[in-house]
Amino acid sequence: MSQGDGMGTTHQLGVPACQVLGLPNATGLTCRRTYSSWAHDNGLPGKVVAELMGHAKIDTTLNVYTQVIDGAKRPAGRQVGSELLMN
Repeated sequence: MSQGDGMGTTHQLGVPACQVLGLPNATGLTCRRTYSSWAHDNGLPGKVVAELMGHAKIDTTLNVYTQVIDGAKRPAGRQVGSELLMN
């Protein structure tokens, strides 16, 4: 396979892996969104994640790539509620 033919590593490795696992095909965008969302959910500083992803602006990382992970809203709501009730 030659460079620049539109078939990236994610496609070469991801598609067969997804097929074996019975999952929908993963794209490069899927991988970038997963990485950014996981990093955010695990408390990595947004600016660090933006730089690792090659983004000049943190807004790109947070607004385009970072998704809210299932189950993250309820604990966040509890934390805010407990902080408000404590003060």
